[in-house]
Amino acid sequence: MTTEINYKSYLKLDKILTAQTPLSEEPLEMVFIVAHQTSEMWFKVLIQELKGLVDSEKQYYNLDYPRIQLQRITKIFEHLNTLWNIIATMKPEEYENFRGKLGTASGMQSEQYREIEPLLSQLPKRWYRLNHLIRDVENAFKKWQFSHMKTVERIIGEQKGTGGTSGVQYLKAAVDKPLYENYEWKGW
Repeated sequence: MTTEINYKSYLKLDKILTAQTPLSEEPLEMVFIVAHQTSEMWFKVLIQELKGLVDSEKQYYNLDYPRIQLQRITKIFEHLNTLWNIIATMKPEEYENFRGKLGTASGMQSEQYREIEPLLSQLPKRWYRLNHLIRDVENAFKKWQFSHMKTVERIIGEQKGTGGTSGVQYLKAAVDKPLYENYEWKGW
């Protein structure tokens, strides 16, 4: 006897939709949780795409597939950027209503995020022929970092981050750090 696959079972919605457990009575904590959970799901996709580009043993003579992957990575970062726009609608006092419940939990603890940046840094070595698309990826990634920093600045100001960082100053340093060295040909 085979089990029929439907939308709910295929997407495991019973698990996904019960994975949000706010620790406070603040309704916007749900927005915060869902935005971060979906970010982690998109990070999973980014890692898959990036590993496909970085670890591929194939030598693509037709660059259509890696070109599409790089464009998809750019679009994912653009999508992730919209999540900061949603969180930025939160007032500082609304965030303060649950911030204390987070303890030392912090986005800097994201194992997947820490995996993404080194993968991104390998792209120019592997795909230098697609430098213009790699620059698009870098631009989208830096916009995402910038939006994160501006959202944090708006909501917590100059307070320390929950993970013990300097908060906004820590995020500004990340934005200012170049993702890629300059791999452009400089001549003979």
